[in-house]
Amino acid sequence: MSTESKSKKRTLKPIDARQPTVRKMDFDGMSDLPEHYFAGNSFVTHIINAYHILFPEGERFFIKSVKAYSDQVIDSQLQTNIKAFIGQEVQHGKEHEKVLEILARQGRPVERFVRFFEWSAFRMMLPFFEFFFGKKLKLSVTAGMEHYTATMGEITLRHGFHENAFGDMRNLLLWHACEEIEHKSVAYDVLRTVSNSYTLRIFGFFLASWIFWGYVVFFQHWFLLTDPEIGWKRYFQDMNSS
Repeated sequence: MSTESKSKKRTLKPIDARQPTVRKMDFDGMSDLPEHYFAGNSFVTHIINAYHILFPEGERFFIKSVKAYSDQVIDSQLQTNIKAFIGQEVQHGKEHEKVLEILARQGRPVERFVRFFEWSAFRMMLPFFEFFFGKKLKLSVTAGMEHYTATMGEITLRHGFHENAFGDMRNLLLWHACEEIEHKSVAYDVLRTVSNSYTLRIFGFFLASWIFWGYVVFFQHWFLLTDPEIGWKRYFQDMNSS
């Protein structure tokens, strides 16, 4: 895996699901990021922006969920993979927070979106269902979310989705996609270690599906509604060409 920005080229260790690797990145080529950085398409740009909203808080949630049960893991390889998983997620959160700072400078109501996501998902919805399913529900949700992010990563690489993004945004999407594939099974392996409940696994996946798709569509359209350049005509044009 290699990424290239306008300032430097990096050659990094290839992805390996057997042994995830923490890669510290610095995507410094996004200072001139266009407002519609995905081939000028607002519809797709704001889908990606919606993920930028979810990822920093989501990554912190994933780390806490896996870390809470890491002391119950006996397998030494899985213990090593957990440490790499945590390190990778920390780096993902940092880089997506940098993007949020750029979006805020462009006039996007980022702080309001993040506050709403944190309050509705992590203070209201998940604690409510945790009351019925127990604390392991968070780990199950994390395993479900990691399934989706790894799937999106594979789609990105297979179809070259990232190639249409501007500059270092392209490199960020490529890097994140690769590492999601690399650590895709870690949370699931921890869940299987601490619980054999199929009901817990399925309900966690149900909640993960709602978070992954429901919030993304919601925030995408919130971004579109607050974008002064987008009217109904441009909305349908960009949607049809995406």
